[in-house]
Amino acid sequence: MDDELSWLLDRTRIRELTARYNRCFDDGDAEGFATTFTEDGVMEVVGGFSVSGRAGLEEMCRHTPYGVVHVTADATVEIEGDRAVQDVTVLVLQRPKPDAAPDERASSLQRTGRYHDELVRTPDGWRFLRRSASLDGGM
Repeated sequence: MDDELSWLLDRTRIRELTARYNRCFDDGDAEGFATTFTEDGVMEVVGGFSVSGRAGLEEMCRHTPYGVVHVTADATVEIEGDRAVQDVTVLVLQRPKPDAAPDERASSLQRTGRYHDELVRTPDGWRFLRRSASLDGGM
């Protein structure tokens, strides 16, 4: 396969993995969230906490607060063989509760930051080996 086409396909698959991570976490799909990582994958918030392994990642996701929405943008991806590095901006929004008063029905920006991702190609596709979140303003 042409190198440029291969790069484009890998980049698209990594961005799809990132979108699946966001949606699974936001929807409280703990199993789906954990499978975006390798079996021994690590999720850390710099200056905060670190969780490793799929069981720990599932448990972390089970404590998702209501209405959190992750949006990622401006990804840069470097691919070298079966390994990749992605840096991507994250915006964390808060949806209003369904029973919110009319004047409380707007979504709000809660946090901004950046993910630094180390990824590996597996038989099941690209997976996060390590995902580090640096949040603006710290933890």
